[in-house]
Parts: sequence; structure tokens; C-alpha cells
Amino acid sequence: MNKNYLFPHRFQIVGWVLAIAVVAAFIVTQIWFPNLSFKMPAIFYDGVYEFFDDEPSRHGFFVMATTRPLTLIFSILTIGLIFIGFSKEKVEDEFVSHIREQSLVWATYVTAVLFILATLTIYGGIYAIVPYFVFFVFLLLFIVKFRIELYRFKKGVEQ
Repeated sequence: MNKNYLFPHRFQIVGWVLAIAVVAAFIVTQIWFPNLSFKMPAIFYDGVYEFFDDEPSRHGFFVMATTRPLTLIFSILTIGLIFIGFSKEKVEDEFVSHIREQSLVWATYVTAVLFILATLTIYGGIYAIVPYFVFFVFLLLFIVKFRIELYRFKKGVEQ
């Protein structure tokens, strides 16, 4: 399998630092600042979530939109997960590439089933967040499966 698409190994460390920092930020904001919101520049804003803010934002293109930290937290966490999942291992040989490929295929299948189930069981406006979680879940499943299989392989080699 061609490994040219992988980031250097040091990106894996950056990914773990981002992921841990973001999870800590999520916990802090949910415990101490559950109603925190702020304004961010937006290409388009429709005002759907204005009930979070006392002072409604303007609607339309190129405005300052009210948002919650959760949006940014999940975006940064996704970047961290991409770095973790798609960075080279210290020893990136053919078997590790094979494990990576199998894990990607497995995560794709499981995510597709979960997406179909969500499509058949979630209706209304809340369905709009399903694509965000589908991508996030895909990355998590891939990383977990890859790490488990890599651990099993290394454990078997050591014995």
C-alpha cells in the first residue's frame, strides 16, 4: 500500500496533544461555562441558534454569528484525530500498512451502517448534526480499531 498520503510521525504527537487539550477544554466549558457563547465571523448565518444569545445577530452573508465553544471544540478534535489516524508509525512496514487498510475498511462499513440507522431513525432539525458525528465517529472507529490491531500484532511478535 502506498504510504505517501501519511503525515510524518511527529504529527501523531501533535494530534494527541490537540485531542487531549480539546477534551479538557470541553469538560471545563461544560462544567464551569455551560452557557458560554461568542461571536465569530461567518460566510452565512441563518440565526437558527439565536436562542443562545441575548442579543440576536444579523442574518445573511458575511456577518458575525453567535456560536458555542462546542462547534470549535469538535472541529479542532477532528483535526487532532486526523493527525492521529493518518500519521506514520515509528516503524511503518507492509504489515502495519495492511492493518491500517483493514481498519479503514472496517471503520467505513461500521460507519455506513450507523449512518443508515441514523437516517432511518432520526428526523427533523436534529438530523442536521448527523453528518458531523458520522465523520467524527468514522475517525474514532478507525483509530480504535487500528490501535487494537496494532497492539495485538506487537503483543504477538513479542511472545
